Amino acid sequence: MKHLTFDRVDKEQLTPMMLQLIEEKDKYPDCLIFFRLGDFYELFFDDALVASRELELALTGRECGMEERAPMCGVPHHAADSYLRKLLARGYKVAICDQVEDPAEAKGLVERQVVRVLTPGTLTDPQAIDAYAYRYLCAVCQQGGAFGLAACDLSSGRFETTELLSGRSEYQLFDELARLKPVEYVINESFLHNKRFKAMIERNPVVYTVLPDQAFTLERARERNLDFTEAERMWPLASAALLAYLEETQKQNLAPSDIQPYVLRDYMLLDRSSRSNLELTETIRDRKRQGSLLWAIDRTGTAMGARLLRAWIEQPLIDTRKILRRQASVAALYETFVVRESLREALKGLYDMERLSGRIASSTVTPRELVALRSVLVRIPPLKTLLADLDDPGLQDLQEAIFDLADLEKLLSEALVDEPPITLTEGGIFRPGFHAELDEYTQATEQGRDYILSLEAKEREATGIRNLKVGFNRVFGYYYEVSRGQVDKVPDYFTRKQTLVNSERYITPELKEKEDRILGADQKKKALEYQLFTGIRDQIAQTLPKLRSTAGALAELDVYLSLSDLADRNRYCRPDIHEGISLSIQGGRHAVVEQILKGKGDFVANDLDLDQERRSMILTGPNMSGKSTYMRQAAIIVLLAQIGSFVPARSASIGIVDRIMTRVGASDDLAGGQSTFMVEMSEVASILDQATPRSFLILDEIGRGTGTADGLSIAWSVMEFISDPALLGARSLFATHYHELIDLGNRLPGAFNAHFTVAERDGDMVFLHQVQAGGASESYGIEVAKLAGLPGSVLDRAREIMAYLEQSGQDKRAVVKRQARTMDGQQDLFSGAQSVRIADEMVGLLDAVDVDQMRPVDAYGLLLDLKELAARKKRLNSNQEEVQP
Repeated sequence: MKHLTFDRVDKEQLTPMMLQLIEEKDKYPDCLIFFRLGDFYELFFDDALVASRELELALTGRECGMEERAPMCGVPHHAADSYLRKLLARGYKVAICDQVEDPAEAKGLVERQVVRVLTPGTLTDPQAIDAYAYRYLCAVCQQGGAFGLAACDLSSGRFETTELLSGRSEYQLFDELARLKPVEYVINESFLHNKRFKAMIERNPVVYTVLPDQAFTLERARERNLDFTEAERMWPLASAALLAYLEETQKQNLAPSDIQPYVLRDYMLLDRSSRSNLELTETIRDRKRQGSLLWAIDRTGTAMGARLLRAWIEQPLIDTRKILRRQASVAALYETFVVRESLREALKGLYDMERLSGRIASSTVTPRELVALRSVLVRIPPLKTLLADLDDPGLQDLQEAIFDLADLEKLLSEALVDEPPITLTEGGIFRPGFHAELDEYTQATEQGRDYILSLEAKEREATGIRNLKVGFNRVFGYYYEVSRGQVDKVPDYFTRKQTLVNSERYITPELKEKEDRILGADQKKKALEYQLFTGIRDQIAQTLPKLRSTAGALAELDVYLSLSDLADRNRYCRPDIHEGISLSIQGGRHAVVEQILKGKGDFVANDLDLDQERRSMILTGPNMSGKSTYMRQAAIIVLLAQIGSFVPARSASIGIVDRIMTRVGASDDLAGGQSTFMVEMSEVASILDQATPRSFLILDEIGRGTGTADGLSIAWSVMEFISDPALLGARSLFATHYHELIDLGNRLPGAFNAHFTVAERDGDMVFLHQVQAGGASESYGIEVAKLAGLPGSVLDRAREIMAYLEQSGQDKRAVVKRQARTMDGQQDLFSGAQSVRIADEMVGLLDAVDVDQMRPVDAYGLLLDLKELAARKKRLNSNQEEVQP
């Protein structure tokens, strides 16, 4: 069925209301228009078709002035939030077109206009967003090879911005976007054509808006009073455009005072691959928080603390002074158990003041949220008292940043009831005695309702209608309802108002008079409540700088408490942080694996010592022995140290690392047309291009996705490059199964060998998970395959092939070719080994025989089996003689 759509509308034929809708749609063509009609938000034309499909709403129609009816569907305005959440979650933008004048006072058509635009990146509804992660809307501006980046989490008011001007700026930009994980982009035309951006959104579609170049100018930045220098030319462009977009969608002016410019070189750089391989905030396998580093160390008691801890993990420091300052605050709480526990109790369950401040700033805060704010303010004075007793500069700064807003707490306590309604329009927000005029309206309303009930009793007695009762609805107001069986008793002064299936509804002059008084008082009461509430909201908005300072300080305190509790309960040590190149970890443990193993066995701790003379470890040993865990744990210990945390080790001394870069595991990129080996080589290329001598590199199994000679050559060359100080000279852990590389550890300057040990018990391999000096003699691949559950026949055959290849001492490909030429299509390649296996099978058959219990027929069967095995052995021996060189 073909429906009437926007592109087929003839504006000259439309009704005035529909023309009003079309004019708003023309301003917001990429949005679904929620058009307010009475108690509903209605959608029309194409928007209705989309909404009916996505929200499973019944599609109806409405006269629009044209011959065809306009497709229509709608939702109740008081229940619109749940529908909006679904649309935003699916990537749609929604423009709320509301009534901007009182319908009772309107002359003709009620004026309507878009009052707010909701997008995935501007969503602030607490029920629709993750409480434990920031939700970023990012603006990106590209000019040649330079980029400006601005990121805003509107729900909390967090606004950070940077610029990237170096030759590696594009790499760095996309690494930052991997950290921020934007749900929406605002971009300029140049960035729309960026190849990496186009490839990224093809893999993971997101909402983006292209703004004209005029939105990305220094003039616009100056108009917004952004504070920048002449040398800073890109972040002001992105920030100005983002502010313009936010003001256009939120329909209010936003102050730039909370914009926080930052410089990438002030933080440890982590590329997308490293964030994934180290599983900082989610696991690789199922993208879940459980099993990640964040899951293992998070002991925060508030949502704002949890978000800040996540942000610290994703952006470690490289400034030694800042790291040590954080570390000292953690140590001060670590050493004062009683105060620490008191502070943790004071913060437990504290309402999310950061996001509450964001909703105050956007004028969307509800009465219930202000009651929650009151509960936070009540708990601040004792918390400040506890902090005042701690002798640490960082904690004292936090104490000063937390404001005791006693006047605001007093206002909210005196004004608001303990359990106000969810919305502003329901009434019942304020306590009796807060406002005299409001009390008068409340009293008039309540007395009027009592009088209505007295009228009901009076009329029941006067008419003799026992089941007569008073009712009310928004359409007809107050009425008397009489069942059909009692209609003959209705007096003449009752006027019929509505007929139902089983009853009739009436009004009387007296009831109508009281209704006008009650509804008039109730309407005035709700209007006054709304006015009083918005006044309080605006008054609170004046304190936003103090509220945000308090929220930020409480979040930081929560993180310090979390890290100190973690250190105390899990035996973490305070690392030494220095500017040197050495990296020493004694008794290091993996923060996540250790948590998972609790109750299942002890984690085996290991040491690591890197310095100028021993920069690059070549790590060998079998699969499953612990190489990957060891390398990741070293990287995680460095990262934890540089966020200011204690670390899972007996002792640690960390020379500042500017980047952690990893190449771990095998993965392909089918959507991008890249094989596993191509992905591996791309990541290695990125590492070699961006790493510095202060970087820490984790490289696992380089060169395993191609031929042996090619892979070994690449791994060898990469190892030389990262170890040679003339080329790179970075600290690195290089795990490999190419035993030929062990020779590099003995003769390459800066490189050394280490391996994971195994032991054999009763013929089986046992992993000891201990790292020792020197290279491993073998890889034990077949033994690992045995642990994985490969069939015994396959394992036996693998051992035979490996033994033959090792004994041949010749080129392995030549051996296979020569053996293949002698195959008869049924016999195995290595008949000598097969002969041994047949002999073993004979022995096994005989060993299983119980001669005393054997029947003649069983003995005959055994002889036949043995004869068949003997014949096979004879044929194998004959073949072996034919193929000997």
